[in-house]
Amino acid sequence: MLPGITNTVRRLLLLACVSHIGLTHATESLQIYVPDVVRPSSLMAEKMLTQAFHSMQINVSFVPLPGMRMQAMWNQGKLDGMGTRALYTELVNGIKVDVPIAYDEAVVYAINNTINKKFVPNGFDSLKPYSVGYIAKLPYFDERLKNVANRETAPNVESLFKKLQIGRSDLVVESRFSACVLKKLGLQNIVILEPPLEHRPIYMYLHIRHANLVPELERVLKTMDDDGSIKKLQEQALAEYHQQCPV
Repeated sequence: MLPGITNTVRRLLLLACVSHIGLTHATESLQIYVPDVVRPSSLMAEKMLTQAFHSMQINVSFVPLPGMRMQAMWNQGKLDGMGTRALYTELVNGIKVDVPIAYDEAVVYAINNTINKKFVPNGFDSLKPYSVGYIAKLPYFDERLKNVANRETAPNVESLFKKLQIGRSDLVVESRFSACVLKKLGLQNIVILEPPLEHRPIYMYLHIRHANLVPELERVLKTMDDDGSIKKLQEQALAEYHQQCPV
């Protein structure tokens, strides 16, 4: 197992591989991890990467996996990339593609009662006095909530909000886009507390064995950003996600 790839090592790898950039990749096919829970960020990533890799003549398939299974497959070298990563820590054997392809917003949900009237979120550490619910085994929330002693996990978003409803937790930390689930469940007394905890850009990581692809992929994504394609695809992904919400 190689250690985490630092920025210096990353750049050296890219320089070493630059001679391969002009090669045709038509015979390549990559397996890219995405979460097994449908989120706008994963829909954005799939749209973005499908188009970007298509322009590079590379076939991609997206593999939805739970977090633990993903980690095991990554450590075994069975995945070629991660499509949605918001953590700032280095990824072992991974190289970050330095153009964000998606975004999300972490927010606090609460029952519309006294907590809602008194509490104003101010970063994750402001949650320390409360019992905080979140989805189990999501590395992003595991990391962000490490200083919160009283945590309550749930296997999915539906269960998370139901636990909040019956008082198993004081607050819930989730994506702003998960308000769609509240509509489906009919939980009208659960509200979002402003401001958000964090607006997080989401990046793609390629396995180190594909280091030669990173400079070309960054150029393609930068072009897509400059010509408005990324914003357009993100809006399409959001529209598709919100079509699932009740009117």
